[in-house]
Amino acid sequence: MIANLTVPLTAALFAAAGWIGTIAAGALCAGRTPFDDGPQPVAFRRWPFALAGCCIGAVLAAHGAPPAQLAVLVLVMFALAGGTAADLACGVLPDVFTLGPLALIVGLGFAARDVTPALGAAFAFAPFAAAAIFSRGRGMGWGDVKLAALGGALLGARDATLAFALAAIAAYVIARRTGGARRPIAFGPYLAASIVATLAVVKVF
Repeated sequence: MIANLTVPLTAALFAAAGWIGTIAAGALCAGRTPFDDGPQPVAFRRWPFALAGCCIGAVLAAHGAPPAQLAVLVLVMFALAGGTAADLACGVLPDVFTLGPLALIVGLGFAARDVTPALGAAFAFAPFAAAAIFSRGRGMGWGDVKLAALGGALLGARDATLAFALAAIAAYVIARRTGGARRPIAFGPYLAASIVATLAVVKVF
């Protein structure tokens, strides 16, 4: 009976994580004025975050992700939803949504004598950090750099490379179609979406 409920219960848990992440982002952004040279605030609804969480949770559970992994990933879902919502609402990616889960994943890797998450984080961090330094934080923010490192730790170097390439293409195409190519955009949501989508694809295939 419990086994039959694993998928819907996991889906509900991930949906809740997505929803609560947006609430946490709202609390962190309350009273914060967006930077003048940053992306414009974007209004959003909470249900798409819950729906995305529901889908990724169902996929992970259906394909046999172990409970310990699901426990970590539900925290990641919370962080990605919160980071996305914060970037949309006030143009920032708070460290609690990036460095917190990054430290957890890398730390768990070291505890298991697995350096793969740390190597993946370093691989993703390097080019994004170079872009942030070169653009002085304007073309690429340091919040994006930390989120990319989190993605590298989660996905590994190969899958993170593909995910972030697709994120960059999607951001460029959408900016062009909406007339925002010459204005700063919130890149965090694209990175977060690419991480979630790649996690689901990797588990299925």
